Amino acid sequence: MQTEKSDIDRVLKSLDERKKELDCLYRIDEELKNFDTDLYEVLSELTKIIPDGWRFAEICKVKITVRDIEASTEGFKKTELKLSSDLLINQEPVGEIILCYAKPVRAEKGIFLSEENRLFQTIVSKLNQYLSYRKLKKIYSENVKSKFKLNNTEYDFIEYLSSLHLTKEEITLITKVQIDFKKGETICKQGSFASFIMILKNGLVKATIENSHYKSHIFKITTPFNIIGLSSMYNDNYYHFSCQALEPSKLYLIEYSNFIKIIQSNPKFSIEIMKMYSNSLQGVYDKLGSIANKQALGKVCDSLIYLSEKVFNSHVIETSITRKDLAELSGLATENLVRILSELKKDKIISINNKSIEILNIEMLKMLGNLG
Repeated sequence: MQTEKSDIDRVLKSLDERKKELDCLYRIDEELKNFDTDLYEVLSELTKIIPDGWRFAEICKVKITVRDIEASTEGFKKTELKLSSDLLINQEPVGEIILCYAKPVRAEKGIFLSEENRLFQTIVSKLNQYLSYRKLKKIYSENVKSKFKLNNTEYDFIEYLSSLHLTKEEITLITKVQIDFKKGETICKQGSFASFIMILKNGLVKATIENSHYKSHIFKITTPFNIIGLSSMYNDNYYHFSCQALEPSKLYLIEYSNFIKIIQSNPKFSIEIMKMYSNSLQGVYDKLGSIANKQALGKVCDSLIYLSEKVFNSHVIETSITRKDLAELSGLATENLVRILSELKKDKIISINNKSIEILNIEMLKMLGNLG
């Protein structure tokens, strides 16, 4: 009987700890919605909230540094009993977060529980997303003030926008803010707050879904004159996918509120948006069907055909698509993909030159794709 009571007490205590952690995350999420508040104020509030998620909250201290801004819990003192991590914007360190106990503690399961380590990493991830978004918002605000300049590429882009039945005033609003992304740079992160519709002016962007084990699956390659972020517009305002530039890319950013106003006032444009969304959704269905129902060879053939016909409009698949990208697009491990490419090369269905892939026999490739 005594043993049963002890077991129940342990379960209740564990549940209480998890409740503290969830409460901590909820409060952090609320604070990280403040994008226009002074950064020091936001960080200061976080240093007060975060300790409440730990077992020994009364002696838990936090310091957050972002470039030249530093905020810390009152009485912060760095000790050996700590958790720490760099803070990143687009994979570049911009600061650090340190959590530590100011006094020695006695704990049977170690200083920090495995759940507390996960909580800390979740907080770091949320902070990184928040800082990235603040930077993007700052760039947006600065670019709104810049003068619109017209060159040949922009002329083609404006012609495209005109074909969507947008007025000159609406085009001017949509093309106010242009952001450049380097190859490999993250454009948006799965789980981060979404406030912008993005239109790709030039370049190439991959869209991926990440699972809890940080494995990625590419479900789409976005080409110029396409829109990113429609699925979040009337949903929960969070990105459910990540986007990364496969080559240097330029995008226009439009605030959701402005984009929605255009849709509401321009019925012809709203129909074009519905067409785009439907085509995009059909592409996702086709990809899901290939991944779910076909063997490895069929998946690779489908991916090569997709890249040839939908992305590059050529039998040559350029080097901007790496073997890892092609594997993630096909839902395979990289080593399995390389083996299948070697077999297709041996059968003279494709050739491989300087990491680019040329399709030599598209009919055979489609037949193998259909057979699955």
